[in-house]
Amino acid sequence: MARVITIAGAALALAAVRPADLDAQLVARTGCASHEIETLLAAGPDRVALAVLPLMEGEMEVSDLATMIGSDRDAVEAVRALYADLPPVDGVPE
Repeated sequence: MARVITIAGAALALAAVRPADLDAQLVARTGCASHEIETLLAAGPDRVALAVLPLMEGEMEVSDLATMIGSDRDAVEAVRALYADLPPVDGVPE
């Protein structure tokens, strides 16, 4: 079964596995790694979008995803749950 996250009523396909370079992608885009997800979730829809994009299958504009997140009061909780379900990376605090 395909993994999805639903934001603003749209089911967005997620990659089947955690990207090996997830933390590198997040740090490059936001300055935070995956174990700092709460900082990103509190920083606004654009930062939340940047946290979701590396986990998505396919591409989407950051601004489009941020707009969807900003219009969905449940989006932050959905992203929090998504990150909670990610397998940990060796050597990274949880």
